[in-house]
Amino acid sequence: MANSENNRSIWNGLNNPDLEPHETDTVVVGIPFDKAASFRKGAAEAPDRIREISGHISPTTEAGISMEKLRVRDLGNISQEGLSQADYFALIEQKASELFKVTFPTFIGGDHSVTIPLLNAAAGIWGRDLGVIHLDAHLDLCDQLDGNILSHGCTHRRFLEKNDLPLGQVYFIGIRSFESQELQFLEGRQANIITAPEINQRGVAAVAKTVLNGLQNFKAVYLTIDIDFLDPATAPGTGTPKPGGFTTRDLLQFLDYFSLLPVVGMDVVEVSPPLDHNDITSFAAQRAITEAWGRFLLKA
Repeated sequence: MANSENNRSIWNGLNNPDLEPHETDTVVVGIPFDKAASFRKGAAEAPDRIREISGHISPTTEAGISMEKLRVRDLGNISQEGLSQADYFALIEQKASELFKVTFPTFIGGDHSVTIPLLNAAAGIWGRDLGVIHLDAHLDLCDQLDGNILSHGCTHRRFLEKNDLPLGQVYFIGIRSFESQELQFLEGRQANIITAPEINQRGVAAVAKTVLNGLQNFKAVYLTIDIDFLDPATAPGTGTPKPGGFTTRDLLQFLDYFSLLPVVGMDVVEVSPPLDHNDITSFAAQRAITEAWGRFLLKA
């Protein structure tokens, strides 16, 4: 992993490089990979950029709760140097599995394909006791995109297939884009898909309660946040923006409800700093991460 772990100023000044992973409340791991993005790239730059801005913000939640006692260690980035995508993902899965066993890992992509090995690692531990919350404009249920079966559009298709898990273990929230191959895959299958229009009609609170009811019996829940869940007006720096999305306030409100679940780890993906304006998207991602820590780890 890369060298940012020695920078004590990042993560609101909470980063402590002296801690071992098992001594932390959370570790941060960057996965700077965007070679599986089907449109515009740049997400490989997100882990470092989000870290760069993270030290300029007070270590408190928006509710005024201090986070100074939170034990955080940034482990830097997992390098792909010299590895194929498949071998790189195998390495990520191995490292993620080690971390899930001792702490709450926070991963920063990268395009959404990096969630494939992260989910595989979690499934290797919890299996059918693992629920997944997928906040995204897209389903990511394609069999392949541009000939790549490990594309960022194939995340859940690969995860469910490899681990022989039912589609119902995933809640797809904020969806407003469907590929033809995804619609074909969904024919005759039950899926927990909550579209953006449905959220707009029912409201965040009602939808969140539906998710809570659906996942309440799972022993572990993994949260994956594709930043294009947010509307491009709120988060323009992403490779495949989709109008009709949500505000950062909506996202934080969902996090409030999800704190009632046994969330064991999370990722934020698809932030593309080269496509961003004034770091709007990077700041949204940074805020989502640290506010999630406050809600999930401090219960604040």
